Amino acid sequence: MKKFFLSLIFLTGLSFAFANDTYFFMAGGQLVPTKEIDTEIEMKEEIINIVLERTYYEVTVDFFFYNNGKNVDLEIGFPFFCVGLQGEGTISDFHCWTNDTETSFKDFPIEKKWAEDTELENAYVRTINFPEKKITKTRISYKSTYGIEAPSFAIAQYLYGTGSSWKNPIGKMTVRIQNKDIDSYPRTISLPSNSNPKKISDDIWELVFTNIEPETYTDCISIEIGDIFGDNGPRILTKDRYFACTKKLSNTDLFWYTKPQLRYIRNAIYAFHGYPFKSADLIQLFEKEKVSREWFGWENAEKKYYPINTNFTEDELSEIEKYNIQLIYAEEQKR
Repeated sequence: MKKFFLSLIFLTGLSFAFANDTYFFMAGGQLVPTKEIDTEIEMKEEIINIVLERTYYEVTVDFFFYNNGKNVDLEIGFPFFCVGLQGEGTISDFHCWTNDTETSFKDFPIEKKWAEDTELENAYVRTINFPEKKITKTRISYKSTYGIEAPSFAIAQYLYGTGSSWKNPIGKMTVRIQNKDIDSYPRTISLPSNSNPKKISDDIWELVFTNIEPETYTDCISIEIGDIFGDNGPRILTKDRYFACTKKLSNTDLFWYTKPQLRYIRNAIYAFHGYPFKSADLIQLFEKEKVSREWFGWENAEKKYYPINTNFTEDELSEIEKYNIQLIYAEEQKR
């Protein structure tokens, strides 16, 4: 099965990834991942909520299993692993529930010597009873710091490949991404298959997949996080490099921005022309924060004052800039 991307930027240097629940058995004090032939239980549905914060991301996942066979107790593990250069990330605040009751768990190492290679390291494990011919609901939640990409971008990941341990493909997978960091946005997303994302609120996007059959245990949903202005370094972001000053945008280009972010990227066009802002947040952003990062391209690093143009007029804007200002403002009014 091929993976599809929302843009043509491929991801490297993956970080710690944390996974959906998978079925294990114990051998010599270690866990061994199973094959789907070992169980009659299907993962009917998986609802993944990923919340992007400034310094970490939070994941909550609801699973719905159906047992086609007899009543059984199984060891269920939540595995995690680290791959790629500059892999980083730490997990915290892990919790798990069965049928809405919070349950305890233990940390076990995963057996490396089995039929297929695996990069899985450990798993948080608990025993769950699956009644015959019934739905069992489980939930996990945790926080993780971001991994690093490039090094200009942060990476948030969710490993869904371990869903291959259950009988049949994953019936339905819903992915909801919420962005609470005003300074960054999800610029590239790696997905299990093609899907048309939709906005369900200003800062929440949803994607739905059906009959997902992972190729490997390490198949991931990966979200690459970038600066909203494209100020990802190492070069200074000047007017000649700012995307909203150099090319005509479309509504598609604005899809992954929130309304407050749209206001910022629109006013950045004015900032590069020295517009004298009156709003306190814009003064703070463009006259102080961005100046400290030498946003306006001065060779003299000590000359860090905002280039206010008291004689500014709209005539100074290029046709591309005028077009983008109108487009972005119209999109803001729709939100």
